[in-house]
Amino acid sequence: MAIHILSAMRSKLIDNRLFGNFAWLMAAEFLSRLCRIITAIIIARTLDVAAFGIAALALTVFELLRVFTENGIGAAVIRAPDDELEATANTAYRLMWMVCLSLAILQICVGIILQSVYPQTELGGMISVLAIIYLIMPLGVVQAYLMQRQQRMKRLAIVTTSQTLSDHLLTAGLALAGLGAWALVLPKLLTTPVWLIAIRISHDWRYQPAADHQSAKQIFIFSAPVLTAEIAVAAREQADKIIIAACYGLDVLGLYYFAFNAGLGLSSSLNRAFINALYPNLCADRPSSHEQFKRFRNAMFVFGLPLCCGYMLQAIAALFYVPVIFGTDWAYAAPLVALLCLAGPSKLIIDSLRVYRRALGETKAEFAYALVFTSLLLGPLAILASLGLSPAISAAIMSTTLFSATSLALVLIRSRDRWKLQNRRAQI
Repeated sequence: MAIHILSAMRSKLIDNRLFGNFAWLMAAEFLSRLCRIITAIIIARTLDVAAFGIAALALTVFELLRVFTENGIGAAVIRAPDDELEATANTAYRLMWMVCLSLAILQICVGIILQSVYPQTELGGMISVLAIIYLIMPLGVVQAYLMQRQQRMKRLAIVTTSQTLSDHLLTAGLALAGLGAWALVLPKLLTTPVWLIAIRISHDWRYQPAADHQSAKQIFIFSAPVLTAEIAVAAREQADKIIIAACYGLDVLGLYYFAFNAGLGLSSSLNRAFINALYPNLCADRPSSHEQFKRFRNAMFVFGLPLCCGYMLQAIAALFYVPVIFGTDWAYAAPLVALLCLAGPSKLIIDSLRVYRRALGETKAEFAYALVFTSLLLGPLAILASLGLSPAISAAIMSTTLFSATSLALVLIRSRDRWKLQNRRAQI
């Protein structure tokens, strides 16, 4: 009897496609994180804090510019009506070439500038080498968008995991070979062809010059707020490193970068898996706004809540696993790792709210969530820098947790009340 009740509850709360997609993406992220932990153990014993700091700055510049590829064009492809899909895909292909060529040039210029700021390092060369990735991305991004639209998350999980595992294996090998900071940077470029080949094998879409094209203006109207939201998210994920480098120096940045990857990196991976599964599910079959709310609510209850609880447990475990896994030399970083783990739940909640608003077409609200959250996260890091790194991070986590929890509660309460009111009117 109990089994039947649980089965009924599961079928009511869980969309099987969302469950399957999230399971595949989470399995991929888990495998990637396992390999990343092994790699982290190796580089923690071969690289010093200064090398971590240089690599972190190079990768931060790359990630800050790469956000312009997360510009809402893919979201427009995923949401496009069936009769407009081919035209939208063709336009997305051309727009992504324009974006990526511009980013490659811009990143090389930034590398030249930073090389003059840190002349004793190879920072400029690292940043310029990573610019080559932008010349490869347009050849496969539309295929990736179409696979997300079709909710082929199993295949996407295989593709991303293949690239990630290749990245980690190369990083470990290059670190053991004595390449220093380059060991963290070069694999990003060397594994991009792995992603491209796997994506093109998985989906046979080709650009059709003679086919229809969607209005670029129409795509921009939808994607502009998405892009601004993604910029805010990129600032949230990367600008903290720039602030820390400016306030504390490259050595402290290296410590922070290690702590981030040893702790918050896991929750970031699981959050990404959840969001990548959630957004296509909210858009699938062009559901009503009420149906979208039900899917969002159920997903947060079935997946979001357990994930948030898991991040809290990880914060406690970090105090013990950091010196055991990474070595006693990094034991002093354990409290910082534990502290950063506490940021996982608020990021999960706010990212879920963002894609929910995006699925509803309310991209301005998505931008508002991202902007406020980023301000609450980065503001304390800059304003309270004089108090030390841990107090500043603690203040940032408290403010973002309060904001995300309040925002989620308001969405759930308002949506519930709205549907109750509509039901009463329908009965009358």
